Amino acid sequence: MKLRIICIGKLKEQGTKDWLAEFDKRLTKYADVEWIELKESTPSDEAKEILKKVKDSDFCVVLDKGGKTLASETFADFIRKQTMQKDICFVIGGPFGITDDLKKRANLVLSFGPMTFSHQIARIVLAEQIYRAFTIIKGEPYHK
Repeated sequence: MKLRIICIGKLKEQGTKDWLAEFDKRLTKYADVEWIELKESTPSDEAKEILKKVKDSDFCVVLDKGGKTLASETFADFIRKQTMQKDICFVIGGPFGITDDLKKRANLVLSFGPMTFSHQIARIVLAEQIYRAFTIIKGEPYHK
């Protein structure tokens, strides 16, 4: 099973890079994870580039503060069900958000809550929640 995470912009801070490297290392036990970084641009140009990377067969999850919120256990159940059927593609937009075209392509618009996070922090939160989901699925002690 493959997870692709499409992000706008490059990571800048070493601490962010270190956190993501740690979760990426942990995730290799459960899935093939590919991070795709795209150049920051206008929201419409970013959407065009993102849509080129999303396959027709993907279950596409777009992160947006107006999306659906899920408890970690519910997110784990979603991951378990979807990974049995399709590859999952997560999309983290840039600083100006996600276009309606991307939201229309999404199979799920997901939110971490009403707060706004930088796209770099969103990467860490997503990676941690994906890791947490797999440990819940496997019954491992990370999630307490």
